[in-house]
Amino acid sequence: MGVARGGAWLMAPGTGQVITYTAFSDSTRAFDAQGHLIPVPAYQKFELGTYIEYGLTDWLTLVASPSYDRIKNPPPGASYEGIGESEIAARVGLYRSDTSVLSLQIGWRSPGASFADSLGPFEVRRAAALDVRGLAGQSFTIAGMSGFLALEGAYRFYAANQPGEWRMDATAGLRPLPPILVMMQSFTSVSLGSGKFGEVIWTKLQPSLIYDLLPQWSVQIGGFLTIAGVNAGRELGPVAGLWYRF
Repeated sequence: MGVARGGAWLMAPGTGQVITYTAFSDSTRAFDAQGHLIPVPAYQKFELGTYIEYGLTDWLTLVASPSYDRIKNPPPGASYEGIGESEIAARVGLYRSDTSVLSLQIGWRSPGASFADSLGPFEVRRAAALDVRGLAGQSFTIAGMSGFLALEGAYRFYAANQPGEWRMDATAGLRPLPPILVMMQSFTSVSLGSGKFGEVIWTKLQPSLIYDLLPQWSVQIGGFLTIAGVNAGRELGPVAGLWYRF
């Protein structure tokens, strides 16, 4: 789930935002070791989460993102219901101008979904992790429309001797009208494990539309799709969110 300005920007001291979202995916396809789609038993996932940012100082923003997952697989697949990948983090500003920003974020992530981003009969659930990421953002104006581009690169260090994971995320947003934000996000994961962990790669796209109801309130509707992968589930489904700024 992306945030208002792609996550690179810091919140002003004493201000913040809360985004509550829900997402559902239902798929009968997965990517094999060659990256080809193959049929698999039906997979369903429901996620309910909240993303919270709060500006503590000019250079420090605190982040929390608790979530709940319900994942269903027919036997012999593994199902799960409980706490999803939740995180607490701190984002530190490194550089800021009128249009650009660089920041560093370090967070602790709770155990969560499997390496393949779905639960199958032979997949291993992720352990807790330390997420270290660099973030860069650029705002701009095109044909009178304001927009932004944010890029994030991260590495996750996992407990329990599990292999690490590279993450590459990007968010682009454009306002064709003052109350409307059109946003496109991409999320990529690369884990080069061995043995029972194996190599897992996937890329998702998430287009969405955010409409400002009031200065403090916005609603979001969109969808997401795993467009490519290796040894990974293909997820496809809708996402909706409610944003509050304070």
